[in-house]
Parts: sequence; C-alpha cells; structure tokens
Amino acid sequence: MSPVSQRSVLVVDDNQPGVISMGILLKRLDYSVLTALNTFDAIKAIANMHPAVVFMNIRMTGIAACLAHISKDARLKATPVVMMGEKPDTKIMEECLKKGAAAYIIKPINPTSIYRVIQKLTEKKPRENVRVRVIFKTAVTYQNFRKISYATMLSENGVFIRALKPIPVGTKVVVSMDLPSEKPVEVEGLVIYTVAFNKDQFVEPGICIRFFNIDKTTQLGLRKFIEDQLVQDLDPNIDI
Repeated sequence: MSPVSQRSVLVVDDNQPGVISMGILLKRLDYSVLTALNTFDAIKAIANMHPAVVFMNIRMTGIAACLAHISKDARLKATPVVMMGEKPDTKIMEECLKKGAAAYIIKPINPTSIYRVIQKLTEKKPRENVRVRVIFKTAVTYQNFRKISYATMLSENGVFIRALKPIPVGTKVVVSMDLPSEKPVEVEGLVIYTVAFNKDQFVEPGICIRFFNIDKTTQLGLRKFIEDQLVQDLDPNIDI
C-alpha cells in the first residue's frame, strides 16, 4: 500500500493534550496528521496508513519493543521514526538510533526544528525555512514604481505577494513589510517566479520574492515572527 500522503505524519504519545498541540502545529506546517496514544496502535497505524514520518515520545511504555518490531518488519522499517525527549533523555534517544530510529529531537520543540527534520527525512531537496500563511500590507519598490499590496505567505528568506499584474521575473525590488515592529521591515529582493490568474483552476495570482543582502538580525526577527504566528495560541504549559 502506498502512503496516504508524502506529507502525512504520525504522532505517537500517551499525553493527549500534547498530541493535540503537536497535531495543530503540524497541520499549520501543511502536513496531514495521524495520531496514536500507545505503541501498539502506532504499529497498526504504520502498517495500515504508511505515514511519511513518525514522531514518538521517548517516555512511553514499550518503546524498545516497538522499535524492534518496526526494524524487523520489511513493511514498516522504511518509515523513519523520530524520537522526542528532553535533554536528560539524550543518551536513551541515542540508543534508540542504534535500534532503528532515524533521528531524535529535543523538547521544547519549535516549528523550525520540526519542519527541518521532516524535510530532511522526506524530501530529496529539503527546505530549511518554515513558511507561514499570514496576511499583511506590503509596498514593493522597483525602478520608478511603487506598488502597494498584501502578502499572503512569508518565510525568513522570501515572501509571496498578491498581484494581478506581476512584476517580471528577475526584477530587483525593495520590499517594505508592515509587520509588528517599531517601523516597517525593509529588505532587498528578487522576483523568482510569478503566478498568473487562471479562470479554469483558481490559484492566487502574485509574485514570489526571494530576499538577498538580508542581515542576520532581520532574518532572525522574521523567523521569530513566523514561529510566533504558528504557536501563539497554543498553551505553552502543554508539553509537545
């Protein structure tokens, strides 16, 4: 059986509130989410649903037996398992790598670390930077023109801006973004692709701009803004 989706993720944890928070975050990262509250159900879910990657809480009962079962079953061992734990669990998680786990991740888990490990395990050309769907006002300046519009997608390395009349690919621009800060965030960019309006199959028209010459402080500020957008309504006291 083929996977449900190359973007499907199984979360295995007996802490139900944590599963919910992790599931919400993964959905916001554009992944389909499957859940299991014990290792027995996890094995069944991997066999039946073939997720692209599995996140498993190191402190659950039966972890060693579960990893052994997955490693010995040809149908299951192709599915990468990522262990989740805290710093005191590091040695145990390293032992799990020897028993078949593909990677481990230290809590508290943030959107960037989750995204990067999934990308590394599932994509031939993994992305480094999280994108978030968010709407904010922008001003794009190029040559002698200045266009006011709205962005609908943002990463720390670029932005997608809605536009009916796209700026040509290869055009250098300056983007001023109306984000929560003392003043608009201004960065240089290059138009790398455009999306035209299609009446037969609607896709939002616009331009994708990749940032360049962006200083580290601004880039880290954008990353923090993006991560905050993804987790701001999740209870910080819930362990994910």
